[in-house]
Amino acid sequence: MEKPTRLALLKEIAEFLNEETETYSMMNGALKYLIEGTEFTTGWIFFIDDVGQHELVSHFELPGALARDNCKYMSEGTCWCVQAYQNKKLTKASNIINCSRINLANRAHHEETNGITHHATVPLRSGEELFGLLNVATPYKTTYSEEDLELLESVALQIGSAIKRIILTDQEKEAARISERNRLARDLHDAVNQLLFSVKLTAHAAQGITKESVSRNAFNLIEDTSQQAVNEMRSLIWQLKPVGLEQGLVYALKNYSEILQIKLNVSVDGLINLPSPVEENVYRIIQEAMNNTKKHANTGEVKVSLTQNNQYLTIDIEDMGNGFNMSQVNLNYSHGINNMRQRTKAIKGTLDIKSIENKGTNIHVQVPL
Repeated sequence: MEKPTRLALLKEIAEFLNEETETYSMMNGALKYLIEGTEFTTGWIFFIDDVGQHELVSHFELPGALARDNCKYMSEGTCWCVQAYQNKKLTKASNIINCSRINLANRAHHEETNGITHHATVPLRSGEELFGLLNVATPYKTTYSEEDLELLESVALQIGSAIKRIILTDQEKEAARISERNRLARDLHDAVNQLLFSVKLTAHAAQGITKESVSRNAFNLIEDTSQQAVNEMRSLIWQLKPVGLEQGLVYALKNYSEILQIKLNVSVDGLINLPSPVEENVYRIIQEAMNNTKKHANTGEVKVSLTQNNQYLTIDIEDMGNGFNMSQVNLNYSHGINNMRQRTKAIKGTLDIKSIENKGTNIHVQVPL
């Protein structure tokens, strides 16, 4: 199949990117267009955070040696291009003369490298904002032409602009969701919650009027059920809108634990002073963990440790409940855990879950500040 001209390829990629609304499918698709439309045979993308931590987020047609063990050689050890990127020495598309990771893969599995020995790299950027690196390679090729590098820079700029657009769109959607949640919380509090409370008071008053035992028992049941519904409604309102968060994260967590009727032990090391978006997402993560404990752990106690220094906020959430066998449970199908992962990712953090049957569950979150 004849390759498109470079101008036609850039147009195809631009049209594709303009229609994409999800970051990872966008990168996968753009990488596929680039590799299939050029003489490059493989490519991969790293996201890199502010402290230099990098994550392999997309790849296409990796040779067997580089794809082995969940792309082990692409994710571990030192890497010149990542270090140069972090030190702000990598500002444009460049030839990488000697890649330590490809060298390691070559030495271990030479027969599976498909002739890949060198690669080119280019930062993903939008304006002055950097997101990571786009790398490409071709068999038995050690340097890439100026035309190749210019094409890479154009594609990287397109991808970087698409990443920024998706981030801004997601922020707008999140702001709209927060506004709608707040509206629902107000409506539930002002209408439904007040009606339930009125039913409870009416049932209580009716018990004092009637002398007939069947009626008294019925009114008592109505009162108890109404109180349970009021408690559930308060919990729903708190999940929609973290009332009390303006008085601090610990205050809000303790108030929510009282609504859930579980015992919360909180330890704090350092001054917990967080930007509002980080604070709300951290609250939601811990809230989700507390909900899971209430529903599944068969224990009424949760321990939360919060530690903040100049670089990180570290959160450990622990219960001594049922736990579960991690080899037999697919965490990807848990709505609650996926919610925690999404919120952790939104604040560029990492989340690790460990659980042992009959010994409880520990959730470890680290957020860069």
